Amino acid sequence: MIKARIVHWLRRLQVQQKITWGYGLSLGIAIAGTSLGIVLADQQQRQAEAMGKDALEELKLITSLQVDMLQTFTEQQHVRESLSQPLRLRKHYAEWQDNYKQFRQSWEEFKQTKGGTKGQEKFERAGEAEAFDAFLKKYKGVPEAYFQAVDRLRSNFDPTAFTPEAGIRLRTSLIQLDQSRLLLEQIDDLGEDLKMLATITQEEYEDAQRAISSSNALRLWVIGMSMAVSVAIAIVLSLLTSQTIARPIQSLTQVTQQALGESNFGLQAPVMTEDEIGTLAVSFNQLIASVKTLLDRQQEYSQTLEMKVTERTQELSDKNIQLQELVEKLHSTQVQMVQSEKMSALGQLVAGVAHEINNPVNFIYANLTHVREYAHNLLNFVQLYQKHYPTPVSEIDSKAAEIDLEFLQEDLPKLLSSMQIGTDRIRDIVVSLRNFSRVDQAEFKTVNIHEGIDSTLLILQHRLKASSKSPEIRLVRDYGDLPLVKCYPGQLNQVVMNILANAIEALEEFNVKRTYQELKERPSQIEICTSTIDSQWVQITIVDNASGMTEEIKQQIFNPFFTTKPIGKGTGMGMAISYQIITEKHGGKLECFSTFGEGTQFIIKIPIK
Repeated sequence: MIKARIVHWLRRLQVQQKITWGYGLSLGIAIAGTSLGIVLADQQQRQAEAMGKDALEELKLITSLQVDMLQTFTEQQHVRESLSQPLRLRKHYAEWQDNYKQFRQSWEEFKQTKGGTKGQEKFERAGEAEAFDAFLKKYKGVPEAYFQAVDRLRSNFDPTAFTPEAGIRLRTSLIQLDQSRLLLEQIDDLGEDLKMLATITQEEYEDAQRAISSSNALRLWVIGMSMAVSVAIAIVLSLLTSQTIARPIQSLTQVTQQALGESNFGLQAPVMTEDEIGTLAVSFNQLIASVKTLLDRQQEYSQTLEMKVTERTQELSDKNIQLQELVEKLHSTQVQMVQSEKMSALGQLVAGVAHEINNPVNFIYANLTHVREYAHNLLNFVQLYQKHYPTPVSEIDSKAAEIDLEFLQEDLPKLLSSMQIGTDRIRDIVVSLRNFSRVDQAEFKTVNIHEGIDSTLLILQHRLKASSKSPEIRLVRDYGDLPLVKCYPGQLNQVVMNILANAIEALEEFNVKRTYQELKERPSQIEICTSTIDSQWVQITIVDNASGMTEEIKQQIFNPFFTTKPIGKGTGMGMAISYQIITEKHGGKLECFSTFGEGTQFIIKIPIK
């Protein structure tokens, strides 16, 4: 029911309106879907990046506090062990005091960050605020008690005036401090709880990274779905549009051929649309009705004008011949008009899709350099950390083994290089699509012939590759040193596309009939050669090694409506239009040489100026 309504609506539109509606609808869906995917993914990614940045800052703060606390207690033990050696005592005492000051500063920074209003806003995710609040309440005043004890010890000891009595007092103070409940229980629990907070912060950072990956996947999914839907709609509308255009033309052609073949001018072509083709059918019916009226009158007057029968019959015969030539010319013009409209619509659609793909690809391509730089800096940072801390704690060592840190450091640059290669490939395809989309341009300009050939080959690349139904078709390029040529680049691309497509189809049909051994001894091949002739002409030669053509087929290859394909597979206008483009548009030559059983060669010659 819906399809019937759409077909009825399309029949009422003009040909240009049909193509414009289909292109606009598919492009609008592609733009809307792509924009929605980018907006949603960017919003999610910004939130995840902010969460990851906060988590990384928190992790650095906790790690710094752990390291400073551990170094302080370690140097305190060294001071106790070196009381009998004044030189070592001064060294370790100075290091102990430096680490103690750093520990005290880190603790103050930790309290200010975690206890302030800003900290409370930052740590309200996944119960983290409760964990830090409980930590600060549990150890409220504990580090401060240790700081007070150390300050009292420092005030009673001068390392520059070391005496045995001062050493005994220092040893006693250190033993009391080490054996106090403060160090034996609370400070030790402080270190364990800091590890717990570091674990919570690490999990938050990993959640942020997963959210970033999820945003990228969301972006690609939404963009891919919008592109798929737009392409599907474009295909459906193109099929419906082609149906509403091709069927009336076929009906008009059948009536024309039947009227000419049977000389039955009482036939009427069905008027199936209200567009230009429908107007053409009405005009044709009027024309053929006029012819019928003319014949009827001739029959009426033949009874009374027997002496003029021969002259009148000859006149009618001449008019029939003129009418046949007119109808054939009109039919050829109709098919060429439809072909031009199709190529114009194809060029607009390809250019639009290439433009829409080019924007996100350029975004990815521009950021790959920064990603590679950031990854390189992070890897260097990890290596520097490993260099200065070759023996990490067990938790870090376990985590490195879990994520296979060594393989990650080796594989990440390779992964980024692969992404760079893939992005370059997409950019090349987009450039080729944009070059080929010039089929709808009528401008006569100076271009590089090789760029147009390469763009066409890239579009046909998938048909040259091996598949389950046919082997690979080898492509040989033998390009000469060509100057820039003034021509219609879009129409010249269309000619090369028609010849290459026919060569591929001929090879596919030929391969179906050959055995594996025959395919191995004579693999499928298409060769493209370019050269200049007498500095006045450019020559493009396209050769295939398919089954070739018979002399009868070769003589008709450039005739309109001649095709060797089954009904519905071809219109027979591809090579005729190509011949017209080369000879009439460019003032050149298009020649075909073929030997049955060996292959076919097409030679295109166009003047340089």
